[in-house]
Amino acid sequence: MKKPDWQSTFRNLPEIPIHKTWREGSKTTLEQDIVFKYLEQKPITKEEEKVFKELTDFYIELNKELKLLDYNTFNVSDFEKFKNYITYAFNYNVLISNQLTIPRTYRLVVNEWVTGKNERINNINFLKYPSLEIVKKANKYNRANTQNTSIFYTTECIDTALKEIKPPKNKLITVGMWTTNRKKKFTSYPISHSEDAIKANIGVAKATQAFDKIAENNSKMIMDFLRHYFILLGSEFTKSVNNHLEYYISALFSERILQKSEEPDNDFKFECIIYPSVGNKFETDNLAILPEVIDNDFVLAKVYEFEIEESFYENAIPKKTNPEKVTLAKIKNGFVTKKVIDNKTIDW
Repeated sequence: MKKPDWQSTFRNLPEIPIHKTWREGSKTTLEQDIVFKYLEQKPITKEEEKVFKELTDFYIELNKELKLLDYNTFNVSDFEKFKNYITYAFNYNVLISNQLTIPRTYRLVVNEWVTGKNERINNINFLKYPSLEIVKKANKYNRANTQNTSIFYTTECIDTALKEIKPPKNKLITVGMWTTNRKKKFTSYPISHSEDAIKANIGVAKATQAFDKIAENNSKMIMDFLRHYFILLGSEFTKSVNNHLEYYISALFSERILQKSEEPDNDFKFECIIYPSVGNKFETDNLAILPEVIDNDFVLAKVYEFEIEESFYENAIPKKTNPEKVTLAKIKNGFVTKKVIDNKTIDW
């Protein structure tokens, strides 16, 4: 793997603190050394506390400046420098996990967008994650993947999928309902600490509250630092974007933790990331699931096909509604089947 051309500065973003820089003859930074001391329950000096206060301030300032950064002004050279700066800013990941039950989940595709034709889909591969070849050809960043990885994006109800994708009228749309063993729990990375999402999403609020509870009995120095790390991460996962480059931070983070899960000596075997739906104003959840998890643990249990006659995507999704009920559009030419042969072919 090519070593990044580390950039300690980029435009108006704060300069990378010296505590995060790699030291000659050492495999760790001062920041990492202090964290390891804390984890080993060794005493932290006043000087080391000051270091972490400076690191906390760095993430506060970085979060503020990232919200003002105009990605539309980037040329190729600018983006390369930005990537190398962000890689330095996040030179290691803070990992938390949650055991998640996923009894059913929904993925929507516009048939023409995945097959090139406005025709019925029979092969379930078109309802799954795109091939790596297709991802690389598209050459775009997404919320939880770069051009080098494929992810299965899915959500908790059909209405949320409509809000996220906003399919055009009079085009064939197919929705797959994927199910798994209800007793199985998946190791997820929960996105928390998003100020806007906390108000609208119970899961985000609970994840943030759980962190605050842990913080009560731990070092204020470390917990303040982690809090602002998670605030920045939550901001990146829940922001609206106008340019696919704006996904870079969340995509890089997602790729790191999900691909790292494949390493045999890694204690965190993440299978998915759960984050609030930006399209639905954070009120419901989306999942980014590893392809091999879909292949090994999920089956296509039901398939819907329809066209949009009239859309109401701006409307709110009714609370506690049937996840398979469509309220955000008037649909036509609807079909549904539970017949899927060998989890490969859809029998309409």
